[in-house]
Amino acid sequence: MKKLCSFTLMLFLLTSCGGRVPSPQRAQHIIQRYFHKYGKRYKDSDFGKHRVSKVEISSITELQKNHADIEAFTILDGEGGVYKIRAIVAKKTFGWKFVSWESLANK
Repeated sequence: MKKLCSFTLMLFLLTSCGGRVPSPQRAQHIIQRYFHKYGKRYKDSDFGKHRVSKVEISSITELQKNHADIEAFTILDGEGGVYKIRAIVAKKTFGWKFVSWESLANK
């Protein structure tokens, strides 16, 4: 009984510490989906003229509990170029939600 209780407690502690930041694959999907919608809304922007073909995540850091900061390179199709962006995402009930973004550099 004592082993079962300690095993359950250890399992709970390990699972409660996990998932505080999104995985790189999930962060890539969040950014790509957001800029696809952004391009539909703002057709005169670079994201509206050129689709995001690839997202490369450079870093993911935790700002506070349930909030993460993602730095990524967004590569656009054609002559769109490359944007280095910083995005802030928040963990909600049904997954991660895009909160805000800023452009750090444009190549």
